[in-house]
Amino acid sequence: MKYFIIVAAAILLVPSAGVVEVPHPFMNEDIKEHHTYSLSLNESAQPLFSSSIHIYYPRCSDPVIVEPGDNFTVIFESKNFTSLAVAIETSYDEMPDEFTLSIIKTWYDGMWNAVVEVPEIPYELYNLTLSIDGDVVTEPRAVAIQEIKQNFTFIHVTDFHIGDPRGLRENISQTIGWKAAKKIIEEVNLLHPDFVIITGDLVFGQLYPFEYSFEYRKLYRILQMFDIPTYLCPGNHDGYVQTGQDGFKIWQKYFGPLYYSFDYGDAHFIMANSYDWPKISRKAISYAAINWGGYIGDEQLRWIENDLKNSDARLKIVALHHNPLWETTNDSLLNNPYHNRKELLNLIWTYGVDAVLDGHVHYDDVTVVNNTLFLTTTTCASSLSSDDAYWGYRKIEVRDWKIVSYNYKEPKFSIPSYKINIERGENYVMITNTLDIPITVHVGFYLPYGAYTIKNGEVMMKRLKGDMLKLYVKADVNSNDELRIKLA
Repeated sequence: MKYFIIVAAAILLVPSAGVVEVPHPFMNEDIKEHHTYSLSLNESAQPLFSSSIHIYYPRCSDPVIVEPGDNFTVIFESKNFTSLAVAIETSYDEMPDEFTLSIIKTWYDGMWNAVVEVPEIPYELYNLTLSIDGDVVTEPRAVAIQEIKQNFTFIHVTDFHIGDPRGLRENISQTIGWKAAKKIIEEVNLLHPDFVIITGDLVFGQLYPFEYSFEYRKLYRILQMFDIPTYLCPGNHDGYVQTGQDGFKIWQKYFGPLYYSFDYGDAHFIMANSYDWPKISRKAISYAAINWGGYIGDEQLRWIENDLKNSDARLKIVALHHNPLWETTNDSLLNNPYHNRKELLNLIWTYGVDAVLDGHVHYDDVTVVNNTLFLTTTTCASSLSSDDAYWGYRKIEVRDWKIVSYNYKEPKFSIPSYKINIERGENYVMITNTLDIPITVHVGFYLPYGAYTIKNGEVMMKRLKGDMLKLYVKADVNSNDELRIKLA
């Protein structure tokens, strides 16, 4: 068993004015390897939960996934400073561990950049903390320490619709208190993929004056229930302009840029904004919005082309809210078409994009055109738009950097929610699986330090802190069956 010791934060002393004079032979190139930002980030992004320090990357909505011993770049805004410390702490954990990250170099190019190295620490999801001249700011769930594999799994979730009353028509008890959205998170945590992609309409923004203030705050809190990395891009409901509120300004306050990309090993993901309408075209009065269909702005289109052109990844995926195969003229009071839809498709096919993930329509669809897989996933909490639709999420499996599985049932269906349940007892966890497929679940046990055995499960990792122990357990549950994972 490894013993992981909490250590004090190391301090890097830097000049108090101007650019930090540290050699940086590749400057921004190391950022480009891991992450690309939209050009508008500096202009309008206003991160929340900070004082004089703003963390732009990584964030809970755009985390970094890194292996122990590797490094990543923290991008932040701050006044001139004399000392900087960077640390991470296990996220929302009953026995949190904190670890110092060694600072390799820093520089300033309009924002501060700090390259930090990750020590040999447990695979976990961590909060990121910057301490600058005695001022401290934390970004939750921003750093995921895990093995990056060519065989991996991620889950596609879309159309959370926090604040949307339309789910009442499907199930009143599961809609009240945003239970359906929370249930999706519980199930995804149990399945424990490597990360999650969420493609827009996270809030509703179309019911009463100033509702974005409430809905984004509630959404932010609900998303913190994920114990795995989550990547977000916006939808139309996230960006309406109503009663003096611009949904996208609040999005940027909580979640950062409206479009960006990231790498997971040899897989490249573009998180696009398909509701990129000019501000005047995003206006809404209660349920009456001018446009709710797709729009890719010219600047974003150029950014997407440049991003694809500069990627030599073996797997390329574009995630956005509106499927570019489908015209959205009917999603406009003025019959406006999906701007740059055909141009986006041309880029997708020219640069060999393997898959496109989207939502918006509240039902499942799978279409293959020119060897590109277009995966539309149903809503997890709102109204349904076809007779065969239900609330759910899509599990996507990748082997050797190729997508090999994406349907729960053929020819198009995602995993229905409320089919996986967990019951926790004093010394056991009961998993009930009413899906028609077997599943593998991950659960944790917090215990007084001692020797334990697990019945019906496999201990994947142990973490010790003081006189407490956490066991990370994996178990296989057959279809339409239940399994008691028990301590002994």
